[in-house]
Amino acid sequence: MAKLEFDDEGSRLVEEFNASAGAIERRARIQQALALKPGNRVLDIGSGPGHQAFDLSVAVGPAGRIDGVDPAESAIEIGRRRCSGLSNTRFHSGDSSNLPFDDESFDAVMSSQVFEYLDDVPGGLAEAFRVLKPGGRVLIHDTDWGALLWNSSDAPRMDLIMKSFEGHLADAHLPHTLGPKLRDAGFVDVSAKPVVHIETSYDPSSVSAILMKFVVGYVVSQGISQGEADAWASDLRELGATDHYFFSSNEYIFTAAKSAA
Repeated sequence: MAKLEFDDEGSRLVEEFNASAGAIERRARIQQALALKPGNRVLDIGSGPGHQAFDLSVAVGPAGRIDGVDPAESAIEIGRRRCSGLSNTRFHSGDSSNLPFDDESFDAVMSSQVFEYLDDVPGGLAEAFRVLKPGGRVLIHDTDWGALLWNSSDAPRMDLIMKSFEGHLADAHLPHTLGPKLRDAGFVDVSAKPVVHIETSYDPSSVSAILMKFVVGYVVSQGISQGEADAWASDLRELGATDHYFFSSNEYIFTAAKSAA
């Protein structure tokens, strides 16, 4: 199956998704886990439209710096507009396998829901390790898509849609193996904390409502009929209208360090 492409429309949906209350809370959890200090230099791998970089810029202050890197030019343009008033934030074209930075440049490296899309996770972690200063910290946030739960009145159709959607990324279950991969890359003090997101009512501006748009667009591109995909989404919204809505996702924040030795 083909991975989800973050073209102009994909970048627009990411922009919408990142404005949701659930995404704002997630970014706060990531910033808390990073525990940044004024003057830190931070790299955001797969910075997208720049929401996380904008938030982190306050934590590092004018003496610090946030660098975002992303392969999607549309995302970089949005990020630059978002952070145009910030003197300590820059966005660069590039990808995780060949970061455009010198060795030992950053106090912290973070990435949110990016490594699950990579064909070469060890290569991406090796690059993160390379650009991190001794004693620096890495944070990788990803989702276990097998633990995505939606209440549905048509279980076979839900299974069909979810099975197709798993093809939108390289590893739908990356958190299962991310700890050992971090250690293999040379990181120490590896730990993980869950981020469980639950919605019990339907809100068109919520994480799950915006995720529905991603799902419909992707599964139709993979051969599921538009009618079938629309019926799936309509069913979920109808359950919301009768107070039978339920959505849950399991995400994980992994942190580790580069030895100071």
